[in-house]
Amino acid sequence: MDMSEETHLEPMLYFGYGSNLDNADWAKWCHRRGRNPDGLKELGPAWIDGYYLTFDYYSGSRECGAANLKWLAPGRAATPGALFEIDKETLEALDRKEGHPNPKYYQREIVTAYTADGQAHQAYTYIHYANEDNFYPTSNEYEGFIRNGLERLDLTSDWLDSALNNVLKAKFDLVFVYGTLMEGMSRHNEMEDDCKKVCKGTVQGELYHLGGYPGLIPGEGVVHGEVYRATDMFQVIQRLDWIEGAGGENPLFNRVIQQVDTEDGKVWAYTYHYANSVNSFERILSGNWR
Repeated sequence: MDMSEETHLEPMLYFGYGSNLDNADWAKWCHRRGRNPDGLKELGPAWIDGYYLTFDYYSGSRECGAANLKWLAPGRAATPGALFEIDKETLEALDRKEGHPNPKYYQREIVTAYTADGQAHQAYTYIHYANEDNFYPTSNEYEGFIRNGLERLDLTSDWLDSALNNVLKAKFDLVFVYGTLMEGMSRHNEMEDDCKKVCKGTVQGELYHLGGYPGLIPGEGVVHGEVYRATDMFQVIQRLDWIEGAGGENPLFNRVIQQVDTEDGKVWAYTYHYANSVNSFERILSGNWR
């Protein structure tokens, strides 16, 4: 997404997916240049949809490949990282570190980052637009900055491993359902052809009775549902977007990425949040549509 130099988000947020997941490396860079590293305040794990991690940029200062993002499509790629709150001075420092606005280096862009509660946040990130498809192996140190950051944030390293091998094998193939798409419910047949039930799960939020179906919104409660794995998530979300009325100018639901708690641990999956006011609807206090 293009943006003018005068446009600034409020509050200012930044999505980091590479070396900035390592606070010590960030602080080291700042101290060498007389800058204050404290303005980069980590808020927690986050994902952006539709992009995959790649090492198609060569960093002269590090003398190795550096992490970059490449657009593919929702349902076919997603990238984990961290969401940070930043101030104006830190944004200027990030610009300097990433080489923005020189097109030879990284360009500052605005992306949508999803936090564990499924809320969407507009955030800055940096992307290099290469003219050719290249692959530059990275160093063990640089790989460690990313891998250790992902482990600390309890995020998968599948996308990192795919990028290191220059093969797009990682998949974002889970979807969390909590209403009529669940097993035994009226629209479960929509899940039967291309999806396999993995387990039960819960997400943070509040559930409302919208008539013949429920709606999930961000909140402090717990909502119960089921996790499914899609054989072709790109095709599945086209169908689910239509069912849920997602997309367009006046969506009924918004497709988001949210953290799901399961018996086997935490996973991240697509789910759908109700996009309108719930003031006239009754909350389902149990968080369970059944």
